[in-house]
Amino acid sequence: MGSVREAQEPIREADLQRWRLMGRFQEVLSEKALAWDKGTWGDPRRRLELGNYLGLYLFGLFNPVVTTMRGLCAASRLGRVQAEICGRAVSLGSFSEAQAVVAPELLEAVFAELRPSAPAAREQPTLVIDSTVWRVLPRMTWAFWRAGRGEDNAIRMHVQFDLQRRSVAAVEVTRAKVCERAQWRKWAQPGSCYIGDRYYSYDYDLLGQLQARGVDFLVRLRLDAQWVQEQEQRLTASDRAAGVTWAGLVQLGVQGDGPRVRVIQIMGEDESILLATTLAAEVAPPEVLAQTYKHRWQVELFFRWFKCILGCRHWLAESPRGVALQVYLALIAAQLLLLYTGQRPTKRQMEAIQFYQLGWASAEELVARVSPPAPKKS
Repeated sequence: MGSVREAQEPIREADLQRWRLMGRFQEVLSEKALAWDKGTWGDPRRRLELGNYLGLYLFGLFNPVVTTMRGLCAASRLGRVQAEICGRAVSLGSFSEAQAVVAPELLEAVFAELRPSAPAAREQPTLVIDSTVWRVLPRMTWAFWRAGRGEDNAIRMHVQFDLQRRSVAAVEVTRAKVCERAQWRKWAQPGSCYIGDRYYSYDYDLLGQLQARGVDFLVRLRLDAQWVQEQEQRLTASDRAAGVTWAGLVQLGVQGDGPRVRVIQIMGEDESILLATTLAAEVAPPEVLAQTYKHRWQVELFFRWFKCILGCRHWLAESPRGVALQVYLALIAAQLLLLYTGQRPTKRQMEAIQFYQLGWASAEELVARVSPPAPKKS
């Protein structure tokens, strides 16, 4: 019983002197909010503050009991939640209205600030581009996706995943109907190298336009892709050891009217893999291209981890802006834990946070569960 009483005591600063996740979020939020138009947040009649609203939202993402907006507002009436999270009770109308006056770009800036800093001498950024889809409620008609399967509404999260930092570089939430290639065109920056699956190689005109702008890419081609061969490249023993069976310089398209790229063929476990790239052979020989493309699966692992660990399947808000806010806050929550632990939060660490919020774990037990592992002795 003693541990239960300790778990129900208000958290003390000394208990979490190293675990200042919410404090760090509020610091960055206050800094970034200065550059944004406060809008109605500066109105003296508004009693709900921006930081308290977003803090309450974060609390809802971590808490297994709260699954709806009504439940979150009901939780805000609890004294401990007010003391640690939101400062005051929040009405359903205030919480619902607030999503319409918070710019997702503000949270995007907060997330960018919390990302790991880049090394002083940085190589060419290598970014995996991909997206994942969530089904949403039938009444969220703004997210209509496709006909033929009943009321099929969905949203799409477009992601740039930085392989050097092993973290998300950029994210944008749209309707599922928004084309992934159109998002790539919007994001692509000269001097960066993008890795994509087969869908990104369907439009040869887009590949040519990006190449002309100085954007490098490594994309998978369809097995029935056609080209006009210009030069075959000799393979080394290292290339063959990496599974490469052919490499050459080609002009994509039946008539050779597509972009001029290097193509390599890799023998996969089930089928051959064709890759097209703008990278020069001196910079990226075939074996390097083969190994680099394997790392594209890191973004798939990220999607799986993001959906399973953070549980972004129930939407506390149903408007386009509200959905975007929830996704950004989930990314911010993951990044805050990453800053503290040095690794992606595991299922056990997420459970520890939830047990603490339910009163079944003390502050000391919470710190012990989420603390970074001790360095191994050499």
